[in-house]
Amino acid sequence: MTLGLAAPAMAAETYNLDPVVVEGGGVHSSQETRDAVENAFQGTRSGSYVDGSVIQNLNGVNSGDALRYSTLGIINEPGTGNRFGGGSKIRTFGDWGASRSIDGLPAFKAADEEGGGYTNTLIPSIAIDRIGVLRGGRGVGYGDGTDGGIIETQIKSGRGYKDHAAISLDASSAMEAMTQAEAADSGEKWDYYVAGKWLGAAYNGDPDNLDGQQVRGGLAKFGYNLSDDTRFELLGITNRSDTDIIRSGNEEPIRTSANVLALTADHKLTDKTSIRAGFFHNDSHTLWNARARDREINNNVLFGDYYYDTPINSVVRYLGSVGGEVRRTEYLRDNQWDANFTDFSLKSQNTFTFHDNLALTAGLRHTFFENDIKLNGVEQADNLADDQLTSYELGIAYSVLEDTRLRASVASGYNRFYEKYGNFGSDALNPNGAGDEIVDSLTYEIGVRQSFERGYLDVALYDTEQDGVPRRGTGALIESMTVKQRGLEVEALFRATKDLTVTANFMKLLDVESTRPDGSSAGGNIFFGTNGVSVPDYQLGVQATYALTQDVNLWGLVYHTAGYEAENLDGSITEREGFTKLDIGASWWVKPSWALRARVENVFDERTFGSTIVGTSANDGGNLGTVFWIGTDYTF
Repeated sequence: MTLGLAAPAMAAETYNLDPVVVEGGGVHSSQETRDAVENAFQGTRSGSYVDGSVIQNLNGVNSGDALRYSTLGIINEPGTGNRFGGGSKIRTFGDWGASRSIDGLPAFKAADEEGGGYTNTLIPSIAIDRIGVLRGGRGVGYGDGTDGGIIETQIKSGRGYKDHAAISLDASSAMEAMTQAEAADSGEKWDYYVAGKWLGAAYNGDPDNLDGQQVRGGLAKFGYNLSDDTRFELLGITNRSDTDIIRSGNEEPIRTSANVLALTADHKLTDKTSIRAGFFHNDSHTLWNARARDREINNNVLFGDYYYDTPINSVVRYLGSVGGEVRRTEYLRDNQWDANFTDFSLKSQNTFTFHDNLALTAGLRHTFFENDIKLNGVEQADNLADDQLTSYELGIAYSVLEDTRLRASVASGYNRFYEKYGNFGSDALNPNGAGDEIVDSLTYEIGVRQSFERGYLDVALYDTEQDGVPRRGTGALIESMTVKQRGLEVEALFRATKDLTVTANFMKLLDVESTRPDGSSAGGNIFFGTNGVSVPDYQLGVQATYALTQDVNLWGLVYHTAGYEAENLDGSITEREGFTKLDIGASWWVKPSWALRARVENVFDERTFGSTIVGTSANDGGNLGTVFWIGTDYTF
């Protein structure tokens, strides 16, 4: 689904499937050149977006759960489909999930909830303007963690709001209560947007692994226009999650915290040029004392870019940027590992457009890597396989007809995969193995978008190869694997009537194959052990909204996968059952400032989410089934 910038909306918006074109219009004059350059560079690539209203209505606590069912590209692995989880793998199997970006800032990975309870709770859903799943290697624009793509969340801005305040209240039959609130205002020189959330849940053993959870957090986004040419923005986010799980009959507390702080400055040099500089910080910590787990990931990034947008002649327009980034990631694990990763990057993004139709893109990033690894306080020898890497992408897009646009691209991504430290024991330090090898991916893709009066159809074929994927081999060492995957993606939107809109997204994994260093096939066996990764036959999601009256709106989402297959190391196949998930809801605007909402989550009472092996008894993992929600929203 494509998404576009709309006027500021109320607290909880009606479930909105309208396509929105991501383009400028709401940005400050100092940001216009940057906005044009970045949007032009994305024009030859595949990306799907979901409106913040969809996220808030589907799962107002866990944005990752709402995202994977409502948009295209994220792989739903067996057993992770329940309301509390939500993976971030985009197209690829040789990694543990994509990095995330907020407001186009440098991408990052964070420590998240472990053991049970809601994950992906960092940003209050009321504050989300949109989330994009940008597919294919994104190493040039975002750096680390971009093997198969990137997840980018756009926060609402105070620009355009005047004395706005709103509150949203929700309660569920699973003994959950949630409150969210937002406030925003703007003047000639300034604007702000603030939001907060609180969730209280008393599960008391239903599901059987959870006693309760409390989530609380807030967000503040401030903008100040020093002049028509200069703007400063400050973003701060804080989140705390206190979860009490039940394991082997015992109650075990898990405490998770995360913070984000970002400061950026945009300055327009001329009508054709501008610069941006900034600092980004994220710290995250999860503590599970019962299992001696104490884990932190802390990121600090300095970045700057120069942007240029000019017509070369009456036919050709050039949009480009050059910039740099210094990143330091601290990875602390269980009071044993103290690992620091420092990356220095230089990058450039370039787009040429011809007659406002043909677009050619070319991008380059060169990154230098440094490691500083300590295990139990002892400095370890440098085990980087390569201390630098070049990422690139080339793309082309052309409208062969007014409503038919073709695109093709080749793009690389990379992944530090620092999760190998600890998760693979001390194997990464063994000099006889592959050591710390950067995972380097390359994606070839072709696509077409056919627009028509009542919607669009978008089709993409991709082929992605990941090199340097770590696998625990024999002899306490890491093998360097190659993982190949090919797939087909289709998404469509159709406005059947002025009141009824339907969207669909379909993903078919055509092939997944991993190869060991000696050239032998490992089938779908990638990281460790002998079992292969479970590959869905296909994933299909359909959404619909219907305006019953001017004030009453109905919506529904159904997701289906036919089943999973895993090719194990010995060539045997493990099959898992598929599942179908249906959510429905309704909203009634009693008056322009007051709405009532109702939702039925998981209508079909699905509990296995692909975890059951064919021929065995159902494995429901203690998951909740159907849950009923009621809510209300009021704008002051």
